[in-house]
Parts: sequence; C-alpha cells; structure tokens
Amino acid sequence: MVDVIFALAVLGVIMILGFIGNLIFNRTQVPSIIWLLLFGLIVGFVFKIEEFQMLHPELLMTISGFFSAIAIVIILFDGGINTDIYQLFKGAPRGLLLTVCGFCLSFLSTLLLIVGFDSIGVIHIQGDSFVVGAVLGAIIGGTSSPIVIPLAYRLRNLQEKTKMVSSIESILTDPLCIVVVFAIYYMITVVGEINLGVGIGNLVKTFSVGIVLGFTLGFIWLFIMNKVRKEQFSYVLTLAVVFLVYSFTTWVVGVGEGGEGAGAISCLMFGLVLGNGKKILKMVRYEGKSFEMDEETKHFHALTAFVIRTFFFVYLGMMVSFQNIDFILIGMVILLLLIVVRYIAVSITTYKGGFEKDDKQTLMVMMPRGLAAAILAIKFGPEFVNKYMPGYTGFFKDIAFVIILGTAVITTIGVSVISHYEMKKLNTAEAAK
Repeated sequence: MVDVIFALAVLGVIMILGFIGNLIFNRTQVPSIIWLLLFGLIVGFVFKIEEFQMLHPELLMTISGFFSAIAIVIILFDGGINTDIYQLFKGAPRGLLLTVCGFCLSFLSTLLLIVGFDSIGVIHIQGDSFVVGAVLGAIIGGTSSPIVIPLAYRLRNLQEKTKMVSSIESILTDPLCIVVVFAIYYMITVVGEINLGVGIGNLVKTFSVGIVLGFTLGFIWLFIMNKVRKEQFSYVLTLAVVFLVYSFTTWVVGVGEGGEGAGAISCLMFGLVLGNGKKILKMVRYEGKSFEMDEETKHFHALTAFVIRTFFFVYLGMMVSFQNIDFILIGMVILLLLIVVRYIAVSITTYKGGFEKDDKQTLMVMMPRGLAAAILAIKFGPEFVNKYMPGYTGFFKDIAFVIILGTAVITTIGVSVISHYEMKKLNTAEAAK
C-alpha cells in the first residue's frame, strides 16, 4: 500500500511540475522540458531508480513500450489537428527543404561521429557501429513543435514565412524520426542488416500506406464525428478511434515490416483531416455544410498531449543513469556538431529566399529536441544496447537527455537574445518618431 501511495504522490508532483513548467514557459519563454528533465533526474537519483532498472529490466521495458506507443499516437495526432493545411502548403517548399537538410545532416553527422568514436576506442560496439550511429542519429534528428511553434509566433518582427518554415520543420520531423527508427529496427530484425535499398523501399511503403489510410479513415470519421459531436464525452470516442487507426494501419502493413511507422504517419494524417475538415471539404467541393473538430475536443486532446509530454520527460530524467562520464561527453560533442550542421542547413534553406538577418538567426537557434527523442530513446535504446553494446546501459537515454536539455537551453538563450534586440529596435523606432 505504501508503494501505491508513493506512486500517486510522485504522479501528483509530476503533474504539478508540468503545470508550473508550462506557466513559466508562457511567462518567460523557458521551455518546461528543462524543469521536467531535471526533476526526473533528481527523483531518479534520490530513489535509486538505477537499481530498480537492474533488478527489473523486463518490467521497465514492457511499461516503456506500452506508454511509448500511446505517446507516439497522441503526439502525432495532436500535431495533425493543430496544423493549418493551407499554411502547410504555403510554406511547404522551404519548410520541406529545412526538414530534409536539418534531419539528414544531423543524422549523418551523428552516425559518422559514433563510427569514428568506435574506431578510435572511445566506445566499443560489438558488431556494426553504423547501426548504433544510425539509430542515435534518427532519434535526435528532429525539432520539437510544442516548443518551436509557440516561440516562433511570439517574436513579433519575425517574417511570416520564417514562422511557417520553422513550424513545418518541427511538425514533419517528429514522424520522420519515428518512421526512420522503425525502418532501421525492421531492417535489423527482419532483413538482418542495414540495406539502403530496402530501407528506402520500407520508408516509401510506410509513408504511402500511412498517408492513404490516415486520410481515408479521417475523411470517413469526419462525417461520423459530426453526427456524434453533441453527445457527452464524444471527444473520448475520437481518441479511441485514433488508437484503432494506429492498430489497424500497423496490422495492415505488418508489425514486423514497419507497420508501427505506418501507424504513426496514419495518426498524423488522421488528425490533419479532422483539424482541417472545412478546408478539405471545400477542396473536394462538398455541397453540404462544412465541419471539423470543435474546440472542446481539441482542448481535450491538448490536455492529453500535455500529460503525456510531462510524464515522458520526467520519466527520461528518472531513467538516466550517468554511470559513464563518456556518455555525457559524447552528448556534448554531438550537441556542438548539431549546432554546426544547423548553421549549414539554415544557410541552404534561406539561400536567395529573402530572409532577414534576424530570421536566419531565429531559424538557427530553433533546434530544440523534444518528446520524439525521449520516446525513441526509451523505447528502442535498451534493445539496441543489449544487441550491440552490452555493458553500455543507458547509452541512448543518457545521450538523448544531454541533447534534449542542451538544445532546449540553446533555444531559450537564443530566443531571449533575439527578443531583447527586437524590443530594442522597436523602442529605437518609436523614439525616432
């Protein structure tokens, strides 16, 4: 009974901290991720979660796997319903370019760094170091929309196209990271090796099936949702259907053939359709009255996503062991490397695009890693460590912790400095009048 009471107390404190962190974010632009990760780290240290991991590894993997699947569904669905499809199309070219450049450069640089560390003996990988590097690169390859989008729209002097480019990147990289990790996992467990042709084929299949099924099921549910929307707690029904969409898509593709990645994309598309019902019905020239997800339902799903995010960031902090100082150093080196490749990605994206200096600087610092990285590190990290790096417990989780925390701090400081100079310019302009 004491354990149950303790668990409830910890859960209550986590929720309170999540609220306080969100309040601080709204007032100061300091992401709640920082407080949640540090709180999780303290809880893990005080209550020796590390020893529990060693005693009950299978139990933790089961719990992590279950909650990770739920988190993937919730975060992608929430991203879909909060994305304006018109703005997505409008900013697509540059936004897609930054997505591809940012992810690919982060992925490749991390991969090569891990291979290099293995070759000089900093770490010792039993088997293919390319696999470990590829998985880590995919885990930390994307930015976090819950941080990027609110910050981008608070900077008043930022060009609209800059806001859209950064928003599109953060929206698209979450599913991209998830699907790429699932694709690598599929190649290792089914094919038995990293095969570029098989990997690209799997990604194409995953994205195409996920997009088609997600859009089709979303379009069908749009009409049903409109019929039941006045019923009490109808928003819970929509959440239940989201889980079924994920499960059905995964089953169609096959669990062992990248189905979970297709399910993730399907949830994103399902949410995109429900959140943009009026616009999509207008596109298909629907003659009747247009409709889409109401604000009450969106609020419910935003609350669900908030709880999931809060739980996972604290959970990641608790699971971090920091047994090996090398993991922290590797994380810091990768962090510096990510800053360099971010500069290159932004330079390529903004080339001859008419972006002001402030806009380029903003895109440069908008590089926070978030929930997708935490989920993937927790879900897949232990399995790849057991297979390729026995004795390196916590490798993926510790490095992900350093990267998530480090990029959040960089984004916070960068946006604060830009905001300061923005206010200084406004005051100077007003004084000149």
